[in-house]
Amino acid sequence: MSETSNTDDILPLRYAGLLLRMIAGLADIGVIWLFAWLVSSLLGLPFLAGTADQLADTERVHMLIAIVLFCAWLYMAGLETSGLQATLGMAVMGIYIADMAGARAGMGRTTIRFWMRFLSMAPMGSGFLPILLTRRRQAVHDMFAGCVVLKR
Repeated sequence: MSETSNTDDILPLRYAGLLLRMIAGLADIGVIWLFAWLVSSLLGLPFLAGTADQLADTERVHMLIAIVLFCAWLYMAGLETSGLQATLGMAVMGIYIADMAGARAGMGRTTIRFWMRFLSMAPMGSGFLPILLTRRRQAVHDMFAGCVVLKR
């Protein structure tokens, strides 16, 4: 009688590449920009450009930045922690966030991932290059958070 290994039932993790992640990221930036535009309208600030007097009102400009950053964090980290495990852009592209074992990442990991994304963006997005070079296709912010981006 031969014994079968339990590893036969385990599916390999399918890591998402740069193109899927870029398209999802652009969609999510669109969602965040729409929200920022709505908040700036409520604060009476022009969204992309303003007069010197409007921009001199640093209290409202700083309030806009703080509100948008807070809501962007809630949007991204919250949805990545949810049952969906993905932001809206990621869900459309069929990719999701997981911890290194492929399980749902917690709010701590997704929060670290969100804030470390700014490190990946500077200088000139070089923190995204490891996606092309690593086996698990992780960017710098994924490595810091102990997360991977997987295909459904």
